[in-house]
Amino acid sequence: MRQSIFALVPIVGFSFLSSQVMAASALESIEVNSQVEGVEDRLNRTGKLKDDVIQTEVVSKKAMANKQAGSVNEAIRNEPGVRVSTECSICGVKRVTLNGLKGEHTILMIDGVPNSSMLEGFYGYDAIPTAGIENIEISRGAGAALIASEAIGGVINVVTEKPRENGVEIDLSQGTSGYRKYQMVGKKISKDGRTRAIIAGQTDNIDQYDQDNNDINEAPQLENRSIMAKIWHDVTPRDTITFRIADQASEVFGGPMIGGNLANSKSDAVSQNPGSAPGFLGGDVGNKPDPSTSTARDWLETIRTTKQEYTSKWIHEINQDWNTAVTGSYVKSHMDAIYEGITYKADQEIYFIDTKVNHFASDEHFLTFGVDYKLDTSKTEGTSWDGTNNKWLEKSPNDSFRNSNLGLYLRDIWTPSNALEISAALRVDKIDVEFTDQDRKFDETKIAPRLHIRYDHNFSLTSRLALGRGYRVPLQFFESEHGIIDQGFAVDVDKLETSNSARYTLSFTGAKTDLTASISATEVNNLAMLEDRNGVPTLISSDFTSMVSHADVSGSYNFGPHNHWTASGSVEMFQYDKNYRETFGVLPIEQRVRLGLDYEGHNWFGNISGTWIGSRNYSDYSSLGYNEHYDKENQQGERRSKSPSYYTIDTKVSKQFEQDITVYAGVNNMLNYTQTSAGDSPYFYNENNEWDVVHIWGPLRGRVIYAGVTIGL
Repeated sequence: MRQSIFALVPIVGFSFLSSQVMAASALESIEVNSQVEGVEDRLNRTGKLKDDVIQTEVVSKKAMANKQAGSVNEAIRNEPGVRVSTECSICGVKRVTLNGLKGEHTILMIDGVPNSSMLEGFYGYDAIPTAGIENIEISRGAGAALIASEAIGGVINVVTEKPRENGVEIDLSQGTSGYRKYQMVGKKISKDGRTRAIIAGQTDNIDQYDQDNNDINEAPQLENRSIMAKIWHDVTPRDTITFRIADQASEVFGGPMIGGNLANSKSDAVSQNPGSAPGFLGGDVGNKPDPSTSTARDWLETIRTTKQEYTSKWIHEINQDWNTAVTGSYVKSHMDAIYEGITYKADQEIYFIDTKVNHFASDEHFLTFGVDYKLDTSKTEGTSWDGTNNKWLEKSPNDSFRNSNLGLYLRDIWTPSNALEISAALRVDKIDVEFTDQDRKFDETKIAPRLHIRYDHNFSLTSRLALGRGYRVPLQFFESEHGIIDQGFAVDVDKLETSNSARYTLSFTGAKTDLTASISATEVNNLAMLEDRNGVPTLISSDFTSMVSHADVSGSYNFGPHNHWTASGSVEMFQYDKNYRETFGVLPIEQRVRLGLDYEGHNWFGNISGTWIGSRNYSDYSSLGYNEHYDKENQQGERRSKSPSYYTIDTKVSKQFEQDITVYAGVNNMLNYTQTSAGDSPYFYNENNEWDVVHIWGPLRGRVIYAGVTIGL
């Protein structure tokens, strides 16, 4: 089935291309009514399908292009409050955190539907393409979305582009380090304007990166393929249905460099068995692996993931004061992974349905009430290498689960004046969790109030206050560790994580200047964390309360003739209390400054951005043990006591020819700065002479130069 789906990409693309070329000659005889307004558009315009008044940052399609972003990870990287954290130098696993919270506290939604799987919290953001995306909405804080109760940190919502005209867009780019990104997007509107469709395909790749030439990568190869289609159809003047289908495949290959002294090919690396005593020559991480005791399998981490998504929505306008919306979604994900001496497979299915009613009760009150249900199941299996008997053994990860959540919600958006808007909401959730491999279960009922207030001080100045309670079910060991534990792992959580958060935002909008300042604080109880039990890492529910706070100021200023130039910047601070610092897997950021300069005029487009990260003391994060990491065995080659501050620079220049052809070139990490180039490898030996891969505080991939062309038809 997978091969047939991806085989459709060139066929469908050729069909769109052919139809557009033929349509061009007949353009005068075809009149497309793209101005017909559907039910969804009309209700959104009149405020009768509004979501909430919470502060939301938007990464636009233009901003994604400026970043040369091929994935959601790349699109949101370094946005205010957002941290994309690499947590393994071999497989490149990334966590997306909001306002300093953990990666598992961020919920990914597609077109407002919380149908993302647990696996996407590690590898999925790299696999979600930007082809066919209109924008990405970032809402920080618990209660950011009415139907995503697990969003303790906030929500990343990916919005599919809705066609406004017929056309085909092709974007082809290549660069150094095996970089390539090919995108094709086709958009079609029916002659009567009642039906709109988009289809998007993307394939992208970047190769392994090994700056210190020790034959073990600091960043893995990443290859993605995807195809997505969505249709909007106005059945009647009061009814709109939408249907979205997406198919993704991703492969991460990390560890031994292909063509190095351990493996000639990917298949060669996979076919090998682990060695007797893997390590580096001379017990020094700057050297290559010792071929007499190590094999490629000792370092190999390869993760193949697939995802199929089907989502449909029906919007019905009963009359001018009442409307309903019914959403249904099904997602199937599969993961097939090798983590050195173990294998891990997971099949996950998510069913989601939401029914809600909106009532425009009066000019002052807009009511929403509804019910949603989410069923999330995962079945896992694995093997481990028995070095004593030199054979593979079946070994259950013991983390299969069945999680069901039935929720009821009610919200009133009260607008007593044009200057003041208050949204008060209440969710009640009945949560049932069963750890099927362990024959263990628990259930809880939770109530979560939320309050959002917007006040316009004047035409330019707006305050927003958000208060919310959130909760989340810790389900798998993968949430805190991504599966490289040879001695096995276990799950023994018995409580829901709960949180209380507050965020205040002050925004100024002027003719040329935009400024936003915000401060937030989140209290988390029963935080899931790892505990060593007889040598086996176990995911447990902690008995302490922890606190995370974040503050940022961001802004932009337009200047120059015709406002062709835009200067932008942001300053951020993250603060974690002692309890929370004990739960990190790698060193978090504490201070970040970002500056940017954009130009747009005379068919030229250019941007340059720089990001500075402040120094951090290892002693503040004692559980990470960074101050006990060494370059060599026997505690030789002691490392510094803190990470250095550093900055990186990205730039891109584009030139538009005619109306529909643009060529561009750019450089990511222009200065080629990595922590390895700063003399600090992500690999290390600990005080027990065991090597590991998570001494990470800075960039792990160097400079990438690229060039490309976009063509519109």
